[in-house]
Amino acid sequence: MSEHKIKVEVNLFANLRKYAPPESIEGSTTMELDEGITIDELCRQLEIPPSELKQFFVNHVRRGEDYRLQEGDRVAIFPPVAGG
Repeated sequence: MSEHKIKVEVNLFANLRKYAPPESIEGSTTMELDEGITIDELCRQLEIPPSELKQFFVNHVRRGEDYRLQEGDRVAIFPPVAGG
């Protein structure tokens, strides 16, 4: 069985940038991932604790963590934002 790979742009914001791969620039990088990977699986691969995750956008549309990524997707991952 051959594994197909897809390339997606991943953007990590605020304190999540520390989880970005070493080759990333300001939290932004293109990653080669297994076809069919979900946002949740991507976050686990990046070793981001679930408590540090809040919102996910794919191609500017809000998505759930069970969304399956597609070739060429642009993923933005945001932490909870405190304020008041």
